[in-house]
Amino acid sequence: MSEIDISLEGEVALYFQSLGINNGPGDLQYRLIIRVLAENEGHVTMFADIRAYTDQIADRGSVGSKIKVIFLLSGLVEKVHRGGYVITDKGLAAARFIETSTKFYRKSMQIDGIVERMP
Repeated sequence: MSEIDISLEGEVALYFQSLGINNGPGDLQYRLIIRVLAENEGHVTMFADIRAYTDQIADRGSVGSKIKVIFLLSGLVEKVHRGGYVITDKGLAAARFIETSTKFYRKSMQIDGIVERMP
C-alpha cells in the first residue's frame, strides 16, 4: 500500500472547510478512510489498516462509528467479516471524487501562488 500523506489530506480538508464544505472533501477522517479503502481495491481492507492512519488524528470510537454510519449505510463499503471491509463501485466513485478534490486543491494553491507574485 502506498503511503497516504496525512498532512496534505489535512490541508485539503481545511481548504474545503474554509469554503463551507464540512462533509466529504472537508472531513479529514472521511478522506483518510476512503483513500485507504481505495488503495486496497479488490481486496479486504482490515479495520487495523484504516486505524493506522486515523489514530493519528481521531478518537478511537469515532472512526468505527463513522464507518458504520456513513460508509456502510451509504453503500460505500461492504462488511465481509468482523473488521474486514471491501470497497464498492459507489465507494470507488467517492474515492475518485476525493482524489479529484486533492488535484483541485493543488491547482488552486498553484494559481494563488502565481497571483500573489503578480505586481
